[in-house]
Amino acid sequence: METEEYERNRRRIINSIRDCWNAEQSVVSVLRKLVDELGPSDDRAGTAFQVVNYMARAFNIRLAVAGKFTRWHAIGGDLSDEETEKRFEGFIVWPPKP
Repeated sequence: METEEYERNRRRIINSIRDCWNAEQSVVSVLRKLVDELGPSDDRAGTAFQVVNYMARAFNIRLAVAGKFTRWHAIGGDLSDEETEKRFEGFIVWPPKP
């Protein structure tokens, strides 16, 4: 994929998950939307890596903190949807507050 096309696609995905957050205020909804945007893959580790990077970039979250999203069961983690919502409450603050 060409660099321009890659950047355009990345911006589209970031805007999509930000819009999802603004509409639903749900971590699980954002994670589902992101995984849908990334497309199907048998590589759970690769998907988890992409989730961490996109969440960090989209919501200005440090990578060390964004890495905790890999605990969500749908990408190989041990937390259910309900546990994920509870555990990560307050992790996303968007738009950023001055």
